[in-house]
Amino acid sequence: MILDLTGIRALVTGGTRGIGKAITQMLAAGGARVAVNYKSKSGPADELSRLLGERHFEHMMLRADLTQERAVGTMVKRIDESWGGLDLLVVNHGIWERGAIGEMNLADWKDTINTNLTAPFIVINETLRLLFEEKPSAPKRIIFIASSAGIRGEAEHAHYAASKGGLIAMMKSLAVELAPQGVTVNAVAPGWIETEMTGDYLDTEGNREKILGRIPLRRIGTPEEVAAAVLFLASRQAGFINGHVLRVNGGETI
Repeated sequence: MILDLTGIRALVTGGTRGIGKAITQMLAAGGARVAVNYKSKSGPADELSRLLGERHFEHMMLRADLTQERAVGTMVKRIDESWGGLDLLVVNHGIWERGAIGEMNLADWKDTINTNLTAPFIVINETLRLLFEEKPSAPKRIIFIASSAGIRGEAEHAHYAASKGGLIAMMKSLAVELAPQGVTVNAVAPGWIETEMTGDYLDTEGNREKILGRIPLRRIGTPEEVAAAVLFLASRQAGFINGHVLRVNGGETI
C-alpha cells in the first residue's frame, strides 16, 4: 500500500522540532506541499527549510503566535494566496510544563490551556474556509496531536492533561459536525516519545526506568513513529476513519 499525498496542501503547526518536524518531513516525502508554522525560534525553522529545500520539497515557513487571532489570520491568508486552499491541517503545537496542584499558579494554568486548547480552536476557525474550498480530488483532513495524558491523566501535569483531554473532546465534536462537509477529524495520542521536550525528564535519574516499566514494549517511541500514524490518517486509504484516537504508546494505555 502506497500512501501518496501528491497534490495535498498541508499546514503543520509547531512543525519545526520534535514530533512536528518528523510529521513535516514525512508529509513532504509523501508528496504534500507543507506550510510549516513555528512560534519564534528561527534556527530550527531555517534548518528544516534547508533540509526540505535540498530535496526540492515545496514548502513555506510561517512564523505566528497561534494564541493571537490576528497573527493566525495573517498566516492563513498567506497560505490562501499562495495555494488557493488547504486539504490537511495537523494541529501539533503544544507545551508541557510541570505544575503540581497547589503549587501551580493561575498564569501557568492559563498559558497551557491557551496554547494547547484555545490556539487549536483559533487555528481551526481561521482555516476552515480553506478546507471547504473545492478540490474534489483531495481528501480533507484535520488531525490533532493529543497525548496519552489526555486519556489516563498525569500527575503534576493536570493543566497539560486537561488541555489534551479537551483536545480529544473537541476532535470528537468536530468529527460529527464536519463529516457532512467531507472533512474527517481524528487524533493521534502519543505516549512517551524521545524529543527535546521530554529529554530533561527522561534523562533524570530513575525516570526512564520507571516509565519503561509501564510500557509493554519496554522502549520509548520515536517522532517518526508518531509521524507515520499521521501520514496514514492523512491518506486517502483512511477515508472512512473519523472521530478516532490512534494511540502510539507501546501499549501503555489500552
